[in-house]
Amino acid sequence: MSKPYYALIGDAAASRRLPAPARARLQADLRSALADVNRRWRPALAARFAITLGDEFQGLLARADAVWDIVHHMRARVPDTDWVIACGRGPLATPPPPRARAPELDGPCFHEARTALERAKRERSVLVFGGFAEPRLAALASYYSALYWSWTRRQRRAAHAWRTDGADRLAPSARSHLRRRMAWPLVEAGDMMLRQLLAAS
Repeated sequence: MSKPYYALIGDAAASRRLPAPARARLQADLRSALADVNRRWRPALAARFAITLGDEFQGLLARADAVWDIVHHMRARVPDTDWVIACGRGPLATPPPPRARAPELDGPCFHEARTALERAKRERSVLVFGGFAEPRLAALASYYSALYWSWTRRQRRAAHAWRTDGADRLAPSARSHLRRRMAWPLVEAGDMMLRQLLAAS
């Protein structure tokens, strides 16, 4: 089989219903967050992340172990929307040229990501995978999405912080209470399983 790549497509749920100023802020925040991704994860990139449809982004990775960190960087940096993010595994139609942007490329990895994204929208999922042979990834992604929708906006913001730099701005007693309510040790165990499966893909 040809070398696998990992295409990420993220879509801001319900962004078209935002007022014009709020949508402009969303796009500005998205551009800034993607610039960070292209700088911080440059060694893992096969093609740079870029905005495609105003409220959607695409990127291409050469390895899957960066997927988790990039997904949560985007959620933490642009937290005022519910991101639906799909990862597709597969080959490219042609090798990526130097400094390519992901929307300039095509191939089965992008088709898998797009199909998974459409499925996620129908099923109200926020993280999905396509083209992976490991069936446990799909089960853990469903668990991840169910947790996401069961949390309040405050709990989601805290989870984004804990999954990235840990800076949640909460008092220690409030943090302890929130982690208990969210059963955070169980969440961390599920997160670790998902990360390990991605790293082995």
